Amino acid sequence: MKTISFLFVFVMVTWVVAPNRAQAASGFYVSGDLGVNIASGIDTTGFSNDRASVCDEFINPDYAMNPDCTDPNRGSGAGWDNTFNGATGILAGGAIGYSFSGFTRTGWLSGFRVEAEYFYRQSNYDETSDVPAAFGDTGDKLAGEIVRAIDRIGSVTSHNLFGNLLYDFRSTSRFTPYIGIGGGLGFTDMEYGSVWARNPDPTNITTGEGLPNQDDVRRNLAGTVSVAQKTLSDTLYGLQLLFGVDYALTEATSLGLKGRWVKFNSFTDRFVWDPLRSHEPNVRLDGSEPVHGWLDTSDLEFFGVSVNMKYRF
Repeated sequence: MKTISFLFVFVMVTWVVAPNRAQAASGFYVSGDLGVNIASGIDTTGFSNDRASVCDEFINPDYAMNPDCTDPNRGSGAGWDNTFNGATGILAGGAIGYSFSGFTRTGWLSGFRVEAEYFYRQSNYDETSDVPAAFGDTGDKLAGEIVRAIDRIGSVTSHNLFGNLLYDFRSTSRFTPYIGIGGGLGFTDMEYGSVWARNPDPTNITTGEGLPNQDDVRRNLAGTVSVAQKTLSDTLYGLQLLFGVDYALTEATSLGLKGRWVKFNSFTDRFVWDPLRSHEPNVRLDGSEPVHGWLDTSDLEFFGVSVNMKYRF
C-alpha cells in the first residue's frame, strides 16, 4: 500500500506542478513494460470425491458390509481449507494503442487513448502450508489416521490479454501523468502439490472403530500416503486500474513509470492423487470409482510497478 500511495502522489504532484503545454499529436503508438509484481495471499478450499478410508477396497476388502460404502452419493462433501502468504515476481509486457491527444481542447476525446495490451506475470509463492481444517470424510481422516497433511503452491503465472482506456492529463512540461482502467482475460497456471501421510503405527489409528476387521483395516492404512503434483490451469476474468507518468525524451519516444492493480476472479481446477493411500487413484479394484480432487481459491490479485517505454508513430 505504501508503494501505491507513493506512485499516486507522484502522478498527482507532477500533474499539478507541470506548466501547460500543447497536447502531443494523435496517432498510434507501441509500448513495452518491465517491472515487478506484488501478489496478495491466497485462501484455498480443496474438495474430493473420495470415500471414507474404510470404503476403499484396497484397504478394506469387506467394504460392502458397510452400506455407506455403496451409497451413490459418494464423498459426503469432503474437503479442506488452507491459506498462503503473498508473493513477488516479474512483470513484463507490451501494448499497441491509439492516442486522441491531438484533438481540439473542446473535443470530448481529447486526452484519451485506447490500447490492446499483453502482459506476463510470475508470482513465486514457493510455500508449503499444513492443512489446518477439514470437513466431511476428509475431516474424519485428518482426525483418525493422518499425521501430516500439507498443500504447496509453487509459482502462479499468467499470460494476460487486456483492453485499456486511459486518460492523459494536459501538461506543457515533458511530464504527462495518466490514469486508466482495463479489462481482459488471464490464462493462469498454478504449481500445486498435496501430501496426506498416515500414521505408520496402526495402534495410533482410530479409523474402522467397531468393524469386525478393524485391526486389518488399520494395518493396511498404516504408513500409506496420498500424493498429488500438478500444474493447475484456469482462464480468469480480470479488471485493472492503471496510473503513471511519462517523460518525453523526444517527440516520438517517452520513458515512464507505471503502476497497476489487477484483480482476477477465483481460480479452480482438478487434480488426481497418484498414489492414493499408496495405490492407484481408485477405491475399487476393478477401477470403477476413480478418485480426484479439485482446488478453489479466493480472488487472485496483485500490484505491479514497471518502467514503461513508448514510441509514437
